[in-house]
Amino acid sequence: MDQARQGQAPGKAMSNLDLATSLGASCVDLGTALETHMKAFGTLIPHMFMGDVLGHVRRQAFDLERQTELGAILDCLERGMHLGGRETRNVISISFLREGEDESFFPSIAARLGPRMRAQLRVKAG
Repeated sequence: MDQARQGQAPGKAMSNLDLATSLGASCVDLGTALETHMKAFGTLIPHMFMGDVLGHVRRQAFDLERQTELGAILDCLERGMHLGGRETRNVISISFLREGEDESFFPSIAARLGPRMRAQLRVKAG
């Protein structure tokens, strides 16, 4: 399977569920968070789950032992900006990037964002 399309049906834009599944596969903690979210709500509430992702990234931003995992999460988000449908790109832009920009940890990860995510920032990073 093409790595860029992992977690989605061939020939179709990445959905919010595809993105959440990909994020859950990239990180055990996010996989657990997704499972808990789905049990609690019975469905994916994308902007709410992206808040969980942002919180997880906040906790990892300065943890040197988890930088590989952080990179995998950021790669999933960049892939979502590239392959995602309009709704998926919107969830990443608003609930991860816009909300994240207001966080004190964000400058520490901004330079690691892919080009599609960097293009969405209010203050352009590196």
